[in-house]
Amino acid sequence: MKPIITAMQSITVGVSDLAGALRLFHDVMGLRIESRVPVSAERAQLWRLPAGTRGEIVELSCQGYPIGRMRLVGLDPAPREAVRLDTQVGGPDSPLDIGPKAIDFYVRSPAEESWQELVAAGCIARSKPVRHVIGGVESEECVLFGPDGVPLLIMVGHRHPPTQMRPGTPHGKYSEVPTISIVAGDLAATRRFYGDALGLSAATDAETAPEFRDRVNDLVGIPHGSRVHFLTYQSGLEPSGKLLLVYFGGQSTRRLTGRMHPSRLGVGLYTHATRDLAALRRRLQDVGASIEAGPAVVDGAATMLVRGPNEELFEFVESPSA
Repeated sequence: MKPIITAMQSITVGVSDLAGALRLFHDVMGLRIESRVPVSAERAQLWRLPAGTRGEIVELSCQGYPIGRMRLVGLDPAPREAVRLDTQVGGPDSPLDIGPKAIDFYVRSPAEESWQELVAAGCIARSKPVRHVIGGVESEECVLFGPDGVPLLIMVGHRHPPTQMRPGTPHGKYSEVPTISIVAGDLAATRRFYGDALGLSAATDAETAPEFRDRVNDLVGIPHGSRVHFLTYQSGLEPSGKLLLVYFGGQSTRRLTGRMHPSRLGVGLYTHATRDLAALRRRLQDVGASIEAGPAVVDGAATMLVRGPNEELFEFVESPSA
């Protein structure tokens, strides 16, 4: 089925300290500031921000690449509730809980150098880099907790096809966001949403081999022996802005304490463009997806918020060039 949306153009992350977050993502990681704008009245209405809330959006890219950007949102008054706050950093959420998980970045080998740099910058490490194989893809990865406890995954692609890793990556010190991960509770519902409604293509669709299982369990913070299935969706051959659904073999029964929303700290929105918002809406309704807000015109473009089967919150923006 032909994709009806682009790859993920940006991921919106709510932060309590915008200047502090920029010290990490801009000063340390080298992502480029593309724009700084106030939250418009139209956007505040679509996002259903409390009356009187003001805010600023800072968009960052890797050397201007249009896919896989970050949008940091600082609100005043600052939110108190986080979308995912892991037990390792004092929160209520288990690594098995259904909902958004980590934001990924490619780095150069050896991964431990970037791991050490991020720890020195104040990130909290879950583990040192782990090397493993899923299907034909070989990676070296580690997870750290960044601003407001947001999980960040850094990786070296030792054997990644060009459809999953942009040739020459990383083009900066750290890459654009090639992938974001989401803990899935129901693989069948996930396939209907991403495949049937959004028309995205499944790339990796495999379970971790037994010989790598415990390494991956350490990486994601779950008990040894747990089965892990990785299901990656992408738009056409675009290697970045992918969505990785992680399924823990039925162990995930609890949803996050907080839900994805741009009024909260952490991962709030995944933004994609579409040429035909009305057609996308019909396809989403056919699979039972919840239209949370819109369509409404926001900053000159028709925009709609949609809830996915695993607590995902998508922002779909109509664009003739999508």
